[in-house]
Amino acid sequence: MTSIPSTDSNGTRNPATWWLCALLIAAILAAFSPVAGFNFIYIDDNAYIWQNPPVLNGLSWPGVTWAFTRFYDGNWHPLTWLSHMLDVQLFGLNAGAHHLTNVLFHAANSVLLFLWLKRLTGFVWRSAIVAALFALHPLHVESVAWVSERKDVLSTFFLLLSLIAYTKYAQGRSQKSEVRSQNMQGRDSAPISHLPSSSFHPLSSKFYLLSLACFVLGLMSKPMVVTLPFLLLLLDYWPLQRFQVSGFKFQVFLEKIPFFILSAVSCVVTVLAQQSKSAVMPVQFLPVSARLQNVFVSYLHYLEKMVWPGGLAAFYPLSYPIATEAVVLAVFVLVLVTGIVGYGWRSRPYLLVGWLWFLGMLVPVIGLVQVGSQAMADRYTYLPLIGPFIALTWLLADLSAKWSYRRPILTLLSVGVVAACWQLSANQVRYWQNSETLARHALDVTTNNAMMQGLLGSALFEQGQVEPAREHFAEAARIWPDCVTAQCDLALALAKQDRLPEAIAACQTVLQYHPRDVQVHDLLGTLYTRQGNLASAIAAYQTALQIEPERLADLNNLAWLLATAPVAALRDGPEALRLAGQACDLTKYQLPMFVGTLAAAYAEAGRFPEAVATSQKAIDIATRVDNQGLIQKNRQLLESYYRLNKAYHEPAAP
Repeated sequence: MTSIPSTDSNGTRNPATWWLCALLIAAILAAFSPVAGFNFIYIDDNAYIWQNPPVLNGLSWPGVTWAFTRFYDGNWHPLTWLSHMLDVQLFGLNAGAHHLTNVLFHAANSVLLFLWLKRLTGFVWRSAIVAALFALHPLHVESVAWVSERKDVLSTFFLLLSLIAYTKYAQGRSQKSEVRSQNMQGRDSAPISHLPSSSFHPLSSKFYLLSLACFVLGLMSKPMVVTLPFLLLLLDYWPLQRFQVSGFKFQVFLEKIPFFILSAVSCVVTVLAQQSKSAVMPVQFLPVSARLQNVFVSYLHYLEKMVWPGGLAAFYPLSYPIATEAVVLAVFVLVLVTGIVGYGWRSRPYLLVGWLWFLGMLVPVIGLVQVGSQAMADRYTYLPLIGPFIALTWLLADLSAKWSYRRPILTLLSVGVVAACWQLSANQVRYWQNSETLARHALDVTTNNAMMQGLLGSALFEQGQVEPAREHFAEAARIWPDCVTAQCDLALALAKQDRLPEAIAACQTVLQYHPRDVQVHDLLGTLYTRQGNLASAIAAYQTALQIEPERLADLNNLAWLLATAPVAALRDGPEALRLAGQACDLTKYQLPMFVGTLAAAYAEAGRFPEAVATSQKAIDIATRVDNQGLIQKNRQLLESYYRLNKAYHEPAAP
């Protein structure tokens, strides 16, 4: 049997193709347009964007170098960083514009999926239904409405381009092989398996090389696409049917070797990146047996939410142990479905391909290697659900082949399902308006959710509601006592209420679990400073910088203490100058607070002309950003100290 043609089943190109593309885009924009007025979220958006100096500096050569050469936040995805840098370059910190970039990528992905399936299978309307489900299923809202999940939509964009290029290559190879086989059989009956090995030159095909290149770009956006080589083998089985071309099987496997090598390299880099932040949960905290239980149950939950997408949340807490009956049910369902699709592998190969697509593409994030404390995540379904969408759409088309009034029934059913998905997605999008709405909804549909308790506390704290925020932080710390974020947030709220000993105790509690967590040492430095214990504050900041040498806040805070401490034994002008200079270099001398600290360090080092000039520069920068507090502070230091050749020292704490 030959590969499926790239045109419609009637052999002509369907004029509805571009209208369907336009409808897809219009539906996506209608469902996701509210994100233009949404804020950033206090989960990852801060670390990815507004507290990430290389990203804040926009697109630049130093930023490009940083993106490709550094592990940050447990990740190596340089193209994702570059996309965020470009957004900052174009839109600044306008959160709505960053959101809309995600939406545009999602729209592009939906159109690419439709066009790829149409070329791959020759069916326009089936391909359109799959693309519409992908575009509008509420499980995919998280990947689109969360700015930090740019890596999801970006990696999928390149993966689909890789699939399109591979399809053009594979269809061309199969057709050439068949023609060559027919010619040889007509001449001397030689089968295609007798063709010389030199006839196989995939690297000579521009589409093969393009597929490889797009795969590399996808891996540099998010390593979840490492399963692409296995996916290509599935497509070779159906619908490309390349395994049925005589003498072609070995070549089909051989041409995947470069893809597998790239996947292996990406896996190694990803493990190193995650280890740099200790992001992988050790086995002693989550045993292998618990991981396996969660794997089976999560697969079933993903299927359940695909069919009935209710109770969606931004975070699903991992709970252990899992009820035995839940694990048994999950295993039974997975084995049953696998048996059914395996039994029909010849008559309905799309079922097997769709099922293995779903199972395989979830492997990197299913929890065998546990990163974070979530049991599952909606965003993980962005690519895997394409498999079940294809399988179910093709199955329905086959089962309805002999129905009376088949076309109107299928039309009504398709429109109804897509419309329901659109409405559910439009509702789900609204929860992503800000951190508070997102957290309150998650707490409504989940239990013992420390992450969302902390997120709600952060949102309330930002609004000045300190006591309600402290209550949510305390609940998060109760649920998850060894969570750094929960304990640090609680400490911040306690400090805001001037309960410094309790705040310091909360930090020391979490250090028992995570002695080298830079966030905790940074916060301890701040709390000790407020307490007047400057020696302990200096030690805390020094420890934080040993762990993360370019942490901006710690560079500035330690430089300030070493330059202005009231006790001479604590001051160190040259070291303060080095630290403050490093902080200013990293921020391109754009932050008036850091430049003011550099002026104080110059004065402590006895370099008063530089102190005067730098202090004036801090005043100029503060004036441009209209920071009256820093203008007044730097002007006071300039006139009362630096111009008089005096260093400024903080008054002794009571």
